[in-house]
Amino acid sequence: MIEELKQLGLNHYEAKTLEVLFKNKENLRELSKKAGVPFGKIYSVVKSLKEKALVKETNSRPKLVYVENTSDIIGRLIKEKQDKEKAILEKLRELSSEIDKEKQRESKFFQIGTTIKENREIQLRSFSEAENEVLQILNIHHKPSSNREAKTLWEKEIEKAVKQGVVFKAIYPKNIILPKILQKLNKNSGGFQIKRLDTDFIRCDIIDGKKVLLKLVQEDPLQFGGILFVENERLAENLTKIFNEMWEMGD
Repeated sequence: MIEELKQLGLNHYEAKTLEVLFKNKENLRELSKKAGVPFGKIYSVVKSLKEKALVKETNSRPKLVYVENTSDIIGRLIKEKQDKEKAILEKLRELSSEIDKEKQRESKFFQIGTTIKENREIQLRSFSEAENEVLQILNIHHKPSSNREAKTLWEKEIEKAVKQGVVFKAIYPKNIILPKILQKLNKNSGGFQIKRLDTDFIRCDIIDGKKVLLKLVQEDPLQFGGILFVENERLAENLTKIFNEMWEMGD
């Protein structure tokens, strides 16, 4: 466990000390022996762990150092590491997008489409880049009969992704008839699931909890506002919460 704790941001002595305290309360002298931390360093190690709110001390004589709840501590360390990694990834995406913009190059992390052709190409990313899961909200303005050539292409990509193990969950308006490819997929594959709910929420796809496609459409299918593809975990997390709430409400 020591190496894993170090991966979560603790130094070597902190990891060794915490591993011992996960099992028992200890006074400083016994803790020093069991953790293999020099007695001259154990006080500063415990002080550091206390400042990080990972350990506590009793009011007894001698004082005993202890961990209140192991899973709570590990869970907090994991979340802190994930938050730091998210922040780093977001900063790198932002910087790389800025460089591409300066060089007048397209950014993989933030793509905008304003034409039907660009809409087709960007939409395909939802299905071709998915590795684990796609969550899709289709609002009341969804018109499955329009632009049939492109939509048939997308439906085949959905079918391909599901066959490769991607879980696909979609919220469809109540009175919309599923295209034949998706009807068959919904009937024969547990990897493709739908629920019915009428909503005017923005048309969106959430891919693997880190990429988001947003499509600006309205009742008239010829009035295409544009499409955005953004790689951002925080945005994906917010939209996933909304999707899950809608999923629970759906039929």
